[in-house]
Amino acid sequence: MDQLVATVNGSPIDDKALNAAMQSLAQENFHATLDEIPVESHEELSAMALERLVARELIFQAALAEGVVADDAAVEDESARILRMMGNPADFWKRLAERGMDEATFLRMVRKDVTVDQMSVRKCREIEEPTEKEIKDFFYAHPDQLRGQERVRASHILLPVDADDPEKSLEHAKAIKLKAMQEDFAEIAKAHSLCASAPGGGELGFIRREDVDPIFADAAFSQVVDEVGEPVRTPYGYHLIKVVEREIPAPPTLDEARDKIIAFLNQAKSSKLLEEWVGTLRQGAEIVFHDN
Repeated sequence: MDQLVATVNGSPIDDKALNAAMQSLAQENFHATLDEIPVESHEELSAMALERLVARELIFQAALAEGVVADDAAVEDESARILRMMGNPADFWKRLAERGMDEATFLRMVRKDVTVDQMSVRKCREIEEPTEKEIKDFFYAHPDQLRGQERVRASHILLPVDADDPEKSLEHAKAIKLKAMQEDFAEIAKAHSLCASAPGGGELGFIRREDVDPIFADAAFSQVVDEVGEPVRTPYGYHLIKVVEREIPAPPTLDEARDKIIAFLNQAKSSKLLEEWVGTLRQGAEIVFHDN
């Protein structure tokens, strides 16, 4: 039975929602699953996750009060995006079922998340556009942030992980790596990879760090060009990555960086506005935390 961890104006937040939020934070902050995080870090993650869930609920309730609700098309688009990120849909639904979540519950969660996002965007329309002084000050103070993102052109082979015998799965991945080093990488990918990219020889094209799982990105962007890296484990399985090209862009001029600077400044202002707004919503809300 689900345990209640908090209520926000009477709306419940249960332990399943808290666990899911902790899993997300573990990926964001540690590039790992929650089970791989030291137990001593769980309490801090739990507190952060609960604050995020409370803020989400407050924004959702504000959205409903103003008649903002994500439509079916937006929910379908976001659901499809999530499924694409997860790789194998069958594995994704299996993992959800193991956590006690069926498809209907998942879609309700997605609708809530999209509604919160839409309400947040609506609220952020209140921010003022950056001034010319703000743009120039940012340009001279943050040259590294304005340099275009490094990209690598990569291919990969995705291999399964047996939860009952991960060591055996790792040994299998190492054996496939040897074959990929000695034979044609693309042909090995076609024969063994579980990824949708397999028919194309595992080709991913040019990717940025933000385009892929953080663990995958750390490996790909640190690899030597034209070498097959050691097996890298992500939530999707073991990856064998081959980087064939690397792009490092030159520093931009002020005119070239203007749009990016405006985006940075708008994001900073939006984050501050949302933080202050959620603080105001909290002041007028009845929030009860339950110790279990």
